[in-house]
Amino acid sequence: MSPNSERAIDEGRFVEIDGVEQWITIRGANRDNPALLLVGGPGAAFTPFAPLFAPWEARFTLVQWDQPGAGATHGKNGVNATGPITLERIARDGIAVAELACRTLGKQKVGLLCFSGGTIVGLMMIKRRPELFSAYVGSGQVVDWARQDALSYELLLDEARKSANRPAIADLERIGPPPYADTATDAVKSRYAGAMTDAERAAMSALDPDELVALQSPPAEAAYIAPGVPLEDPRTRAMAVYAELRDEIVAFDARTLGSTFDVPMFFFQGDRDVFTVTSEVRDYAAEIQAPQKAFVLVEGAGHSTLFMRDALLRLLDAHVRETMI
Repeated sequence: MSPNSERAIDEGRFVEIDGVEQWITIRGANRDNPALLLVGGPGAAFTPFAPLFAPWEARFTLVQWDQPGAGATHGKNGVNATGPITLERIARDGIAVAELACRTLGKQKVGLLCFSGGTIVGLMMIKRRPELFSAYVGSGQVVDWARQDALSYELLLDEARKSANRPAIADLERIGPPPYADTATDAVKSRYAGAMTDAERAAMSALDPDELVALQSPPAEAAYIAPGVPLEDPRTRAMAVYAELRDEIVAFDARTLGSTFDVPMFFFQGDRDVFTVTSEVRDYAAEIQAPQKAFVLVEGAGHSTLFMRDALLRLLDAHVRETMI
């Protein structure tokens, strides 16, 4: 992003939404570019990852938001101040963030790029306010949690046996197939299902040294970091919010939302995703009706396509950007 561009934007601020001060950032080289709101899984905050997404800022204006219970929003308010967290509440707050982004940028619509559990929230958002969104992109798409969870277990155990991975075999046979009774057992399977692939690790290793430094130690003047707000370990925070929402998440079935969408629908799915199993996403994409839709495999990626930033940018440019203009 060129700091000298008159149309550039680099803002970070707390905004009151639903009675809670929530942290929002907006960054881009030219505010006239299509706006893209990133939505991660509940409890996950991507605003500290701004340097990772910096190459996207020449093509898109990126809107990021620390949801209730996550990142700087949690750091400023704490658990008691944010109140009970539900998927409905997160979706409602996300719509308010999209409206704010439109007002700030002088736009009528924003696109959604959703990852993992954020895909649940994203589908809920576009169903409630389709006129507010120019496109939906899901990666690590949750379709039918129970079915994907069961298929995930089968794939993991089969692979562990083929590769003679004795620790994985022992862990998976010990917990048995889902459904599981608690988050601790979920975490055992997730350790294997959510492991980064070789391609995802390589993509992260290939980052510029300056980008790695900025990710690990943000510059003091960085507008995307809320000043003076303590941040809890992100993994711990995400697990805490997942525990609060677990009953809703494990019961989620996207098909209950209906099969017709009024927003262009895109699914960029890791071809090695054994968490939100890719075959189920392919089937879902084929079933739904939308003004435009595409299902595209991200080669070598698993559930962490987030870190395949160059591949994702190419897909956003090739399939999505024109629909957002």
